[in-house]
Amino acid sequence: MQVFDMNLLLALDSLLTHESVTEAAEALNLSVPAVSRTLGRIRELMGDPIMVRAGRGLVPTPKALEIRARVHALTQEARSLVTASAISLSEVKRTFTIRSEETLVAAVGTPITVAVRAKAPGITLCFAPQGEESVGPLREGSIDLDLGDIKLRGPEVKIQQLFRSQFVGVVRPGHRLARARITAKNFAEQDHISASRRGLPWGPIDNALIKLGLKRNVALIVPSFYAALTAAATSDLVAAIPDFFARTASTLFGLHVFPLPVTSNPLRISQAWHPRFDADPVHRFVRGCVRTECQHLNGYGGLQT
Repeated sequence: MQVFDMNLLLALDSLLTHESVTEAAEALNLSVPAVSRTLGRIRELMGDPIMVRAGRGLVPTPKALEIRARVHALTQEARSLVTASAISLSEVKRTFTIRSEETLVAAVGTPITVAVRAKAPGITLCFAPQGEESVGPLREGSIDLDLGDIKLRGPEVKIQQLFRSQFVGVVRPGHRLARARITAKNFAEQDHISASRRGLPWGPIDNALIKLGLKRNVALIVPSFYAALTAAATSDLVAAIPDFFARTASTLFGLHVFPLPVTSNPLRISQAWHPRFDADPVHRFVRGCVRTECQHLNGYGGLQT
């Protein structure tokens, strides 16, 4: 059986992360020639070039792309084994990736970053777009944490609910709804914006209106609440957003915010992670910062749970 050098795995992870021998060497605190020699050993061991020249930089081969997430997960777990008993947050150098919808990132991304870096300045937070919700990236370690209205369930997912958020309506200043007493009827009579990643023209608000014998006209479908705010600020269209985003709607976009005249199911904002990182001290620290800062959103209308 061929003896495997753990240092090769650490070097491979750094090379695949930075896609640069120079940057990998800096991250590993090694010389560039030493990392170049290590890359040669990795190529021989893997039977693949792993990184190939493209212009002035390096790009990963298909095999490297295939194993990148697994290599990263293995190195993170290996580091947690040897640092768990004597972790010093001030010395941690790590990129922590959180998958979340941009509206939630806008509302709480900065406070989370400030809280994390106050004790661990070497941690870089990377907020990744949600895309298709899947446990695969959590399992492989390419995503450290999911944050949002999470539907994932099963033994490979640990979930902690943070708060609930109701929807509110927003319109531009001077809109007729900004000057009137809002009822379900005059609300439904307006032209509306639907914010849906899947491009759906209907949702919980429509279901609530149908129960009252009403139907709204959706004139525009956008992929995010942030896009809905931009459209509402520049038109007579009405948007519905989570109440935790109400302050942004008011201060940055100057929109008029009002309670909806119908009640729909709230968003349940949670964080989720793979069980293997449950006891990892760095992971637990970041989760604690996320939980604390998200609970501050209760002041924007969310309900503590």
